[in-house]
Amino acid sequence: MDNDIYDPLTEYQKVFRDRFKRVAEQTFDELAKEANVDVKANRITCSKISSNNTELSLLKSQIFRWKAWGVLLIIAAVAGVVAIIAFWNDLTDLGKCLFSLIVFADVVFLFKKVRPQLSELKSERDDLCNVIDKLTKEAWSQMAPLNRLYDWDILARMISKTVPRLEFDPYFTAQRLADLKNVYKWDDSFNSDRSVIYANSGLINGNPFVLCRTRKMIMGTKIYTGSKTIYWTTRERDSDGKYHTVRHSQVLTASVEADYPEYYEKTRLIYGNTAAPDLIFHRKHSGLAGKEHSLSYKWKKFRLHNKARNLSKSDYAMMTNEEFEVAFDTSNRNDNQQFALLFTPLAQGNMLKLLKDGYIGYGDNFDFDKHRMINTITPEHLQNLDLDMNPQQYRSFDFDKAKKNFNYINSVYFRAIYFSLAPLLCVPMYQQIRPQHEIYGRDMKRHSSFWEHEALANYWGQNHFAHSSCVTDCILKTKQSNAINDSSTITVYAYGYKSTTRLTYVSKYGGDGKFHNVPVYWDEYTPVTGEGQIYIKEDNDMEKSGITQQERVAHIDRVLDKSDMTLYRRHIASRV
Repeated sequence: MDNDIYDPLTEYQKVFRDRFKRVAEQTFDELAKEANVDVKANRITCSKISSNNTELSLLKSQIFRWKAWGVLLIIAAVAGVVAIIAFWNDLTDLGKCLFSLIVFADVVFLFKKVRPQLSELKSERDDLCNVIDKLTKEAWSQMAPLNRLYDWDILARMISKTVPRLEFDPYFTAQRLADLKNVYKWDDSFNSDRSVIYANSGLINGNPFVLCRTRKMIMGTKIYTGSKTIYWTTRERDSDGKYHTVRHSQVLTASVEADYPEYYEKTRLIYGNTAAPDLIFHRKHSGLAGKEHSLSYKWKKFRLHNKARNLSKSDYAMMTNEEFEVAFDTSNRNDNQQFALLFTPLAQGNMLKLLKDGYIGYGDNFDFDKHRMINTITPEHLQNLDLDMNPQQYRSFDFDKAKKNFNYINSVYFRAIYFSLAPLLCVPMYQQIRPQHEIYGRDMKRHSSFWEHEALANYWGQNHFAHSSCVTDCILKTKQSNAINDSSTITVYAYGYKSTTRLTYVSKYGGDGKFHNVPVYWDEYTPVTGEGQIYIKEDNDMEKSGITQQERVAHIDRVLDKSDMTLYRRHIASRV
């Protein structure tokens, strides 16, 4: 099909990068036009802010220099007084007069020149700060209509315009989650010990994906140390044959290893597709693509050859393209036939090209796990990138900077998301297969899944739900109740740990020939559970066709009539 993407690296370089840039610029211009921002007036205001900030920097430099003079004069005056006192009797009358005159002149200059000058400069600085604050408020006021038009879905809409095969949901619905479970056999045990930080769902040619960040607790260990100093004496004979007492000391150290809760966050792309429905493999990034002459590449190739020959221990069959097999090592796969059907020569070539490139894309920086019909991509470049798409990041009081930041931030996000999807786009069969309900159509029920509820609770903040004794991060889990139409109450459970200081004595053998109890203080972590509630309304009215951003903002203003409320994607929520 015309819109299929089989070479994602080339398509990004020749088509999508520039197309997204145009879409982003067009989107910003449309928002600015709808907001009716007086760009000329804003530029004049920002120019005044810039010139005043320059003047403020010069004033601060002058204040620093005069303060330095003041400090030096104070040091000189004190040194002069000390010198006069110390050497008063040794000084001649003329010397006494000269020293006294210098100290007096020093003090006079300090109080008559330095202090008034500092006071005047500080007054100018405060006046200038007030002017800058006033101008900044004016600039924020000028940009307020535009800043109010940014929403959570703006990036998703631009990506969908750029790449026709990609669609994003307004939020992760219960129906989308049900499809993953019923059609693609998603194992929901994944969520049992994780909390969703954010989740963005959508479709790749009708097949569902979820881009999510989760927090998980793993019980690790921590080593605590303690010490005790011991003293003893011995009788020793010196070189003259006489005995004398020698005092000794030694620091005894001991350690205690105890359980310690550790929290990890990870961003994944989860994708459902019925192609190769029985295939299972786990691929870890290796960086071996394009490294044919390296020792690690040759060693990996040697090991794969041996594994392919040893049919008694493995049914792994190495494909003709050995470079692909080494760079995209999936020798733990369970079905060679389905793997070959999925990774055709075209898919292998495109995957190798993607793995080798570290300039346009990110190169080989992703893990690729397939468990039957569920594919999981874990890219390294997403781990430090916040993809909750919070519109706050676009807001600015400077129109020109806002435009520049808008284009830059979204281009970074688009590249990151696109190359997270790229390993899937390399496989033609993934785009050729569509689920039945996408072919014949179906009404999507707009009710949020518990993934969205957890994301909303985490967006609000763990501290609102944590137990009063909790000293660690929390794993937030939710339960929906009292659902009436688009409104419901969400109970949030915050699972964390409290800390209790314990003391353990560890026996250590000392240099005095005795055992000593060394005290070690350590922390015992025990589970605690906090609880809170959120009342949410799923604002599906904002999905009406033809509605402008101004109308969306006016709608939000009508609904958000309480101070303790927030808007997250399509959810209007308040804490109960």
